[in-house]
Amino acid sequence: MSKTSASLRIDARLSPAPHRGTREVGIVVFSDVLLLDASGPADVLGRANHHSRSADEPDRYRITAISSFGGEVVTSSGLRLQTGALPPPEICAFDTLIVAGGPGVTNAKHDLHLRNWLRAVEPRVRRIGSVCTGAYVLAESGFLSGRSSTTHWGHLERFAELYPDVQVLDDALFARDGKFFTSAGATAGIDLALSLVDEDFGRDLALAIARELVVFRVRSAGQGQHSAALNAYGGTADRLSRATDYILAHLEDGVTVEQVAEHVCVGTRQLSRTFKEAFGLSPSDYIRSAQVDLARELLSGTHQSMDKVALRCGFSGRQQMVRVFERLLGVTPMAFRQRAAQGTPKSSTRCT
Repeated sequence: MSKTSASLRIDARLSPAPHRGTREVGIVVFSDVLLLDASGPADVLGRANHHSRSADEPDRYRITAISSFGGEVVTSSGLRLQTGALPPPEICAFDTLIVAGGPGVTNAKHDLHLRNWLRAVEPRVRRIGSVCTGAYVLAESGFLSGRSSTTHWGHLERFAELYPDVQVLDDALFARDGKFFTSAGATAGIDLALSLVDEDFGRDLALAIARELVVFRVRSAGQGQHSAALNAYGGTADRLSRATDYILAHLEDGVTVEQVAEHVCVGTRQLSRTFKEAFGLSPSDYIRSAQVDLARELLSGTHQSMDKVALRCGFSGRQQMVRVFERLLGVTPMAFRQRAAQGTPKSSTRCT
């Protein structure tokens, strides 16, 4: 993506012969689209390509901005996107489609050409999703009927009124139901894109991209809440930054306070004082919060057993996970998973 004084361009060329292993991603935009809804996911996927190029490998994603009839689209900020037209359904090669949101969705959701095209290509596309209010387009296309979904918090009530057959999650960053996914506000589109990278190429790559973009890979559910680990992530001091980086990268290994202190070359007492002064948390509390955040994602977005989830999060076993979960969240891991599966709005997230 290159930026000029007049426009911001996402490559709109449609190549009929993608590189082996390269996934075609179409980002659907329209007049008065929110730029961040398109550029956030695009930048996440673009960073995945940066990593593949560094390893002298083919790009992992080819990203294309598309609109109903192609050409220039003016975003809500006034910047311009050059887009490709919707390709004929019979030659559509997109692996993933992401519908952006923004003020212009009021008109876009009534774009019959776009809706008919989405319905026609749906059987050929592995994943179809939306960022923010782009969920209106998916709902109007009939994709969300009987499914769990979410959208921007300011639209939740209206969205639920317009689409009573959609199970609206009002405290989720993003939701995944089958091949369809939706996300909350614009920045939640970044969380969503990170989850897609995680699904396609693994957690290590997703975590590396999250670090580069200075976002937290495993964010707690809830548009109105943030985990303690997220609030603490990326402190200004280099030592704290290296400490939090190390913790997030080694959760599965059962990282200890002593290992963190050794990594940043300080004693455990000094590390504890530093964490308390900067974050109001002890290092061990930070680690527990990060473990619970990861457990919430795995419990609500996968079918892995409780024992496996516990080990992936760095707990000594299932019982320790239960104790920590109940202490921090007031609910057992099993109860949390059941609520998420039932689509209970509060304390639920659907991730992959």
